[in-house]
Amino acid sequence: MHFVYIDDSKDNRFACFSALLIPADRWRESLDHLLGVRSMMKASAGIYTRKELHATDWNGGKGRIAPTFISKPHRANLFNFFLAGIALIPGAQLINAAVPPTDENRAFEWMLNRINVNMTKAGSQALIFCDQGKSFDSMLRRLRKFNYIPSRRGVWETGGFSKNITLDRILEDIVYRDSARSLMIQAADSCAYALLRHENPIPSKTAYGLDQSFKILDRILVKAANGRDALGIIR
Repeated sequence: MHFVYIDDSKDNRFACFSALLIPADRWRESLDHLLGVRSMMKASAGIYTRKELHATDWNGGKGRIAPTFISKPHRANLFNFFLAGIALIPGAQLINAAVPPTDENRAFEWMLNRINVNMTKAGSQALIFCDQGKSFDSMLRRLRKFNYIPSRRGVWETGGFSKNITLDRILEDIVYRDSARSLMIQAADSCAYALLRHENPIPSKTAYGLDQSFKILDRILVKAANGRDALGIIR
C-alpha cells in the first residue's frame, strides 16, 4: 500500500505537477523525518514549525515565517534544505509532469496512469491525497472503466491499435485536504515549485539559485515515467 500526495505549481507558461509516493508501512517514519526537518529549520532560523510552507509565497518573501525577518536568499536556502529532506524520505518516489497550462488535465491523467504502473510493478495499491480546490474524481472514475492506451509499437498483441488498461491499483476517490494541515502535501507543493522554476527560470528566482533546486530531488525521481526525458518528467 502507498500513500500518494499530489500538488501543482503554475505560471503563464507551465503547469507542473509532482506526486510524492510514500510506502504506507513507512508513513509514520516519513512524517517523523519531515517533522525533524522542520524542527531543524526552527533551531537554525526560528522558522515556525506550524507555519505552512507554501513554496510560491515562501520564495516570494510573503508571510511571517519566523519571529525575525528572513531574507529571500535565506528563504531560498531553507527551501533547498527542505527539498533535501524530502529527497531523504524513506522509500519515497517522485513522479513529475510539466505541460502548458491548457494541458493540465491531460497531465494529471498521465500521472494517474504512471502511478498505476508503479503500483503494478511494486505489487501495491495507492490512495491519493491532493490539495483542496479542483476535483479530479470524475477523471479517476472514468479511467477505472475506460482508459484506452495506444500501442507504442503500432498494435497490441491483440491486434488492436489501443488497449483498455483500466486503473485498478488506485483505491477510492481522491482525498482532498487543506495543504496547511498536511506536511506531505506541502512537500509535494515544494517539489512542484522546484520543477516549475527548473522548467521556466525567471531572473528574480534564478538570482537565488532556485532554477537549480529541482536537481536536489534527483535520487527519488521516477525517471522511467518518461524514458525520453533525462529526469523522467512527463511532458
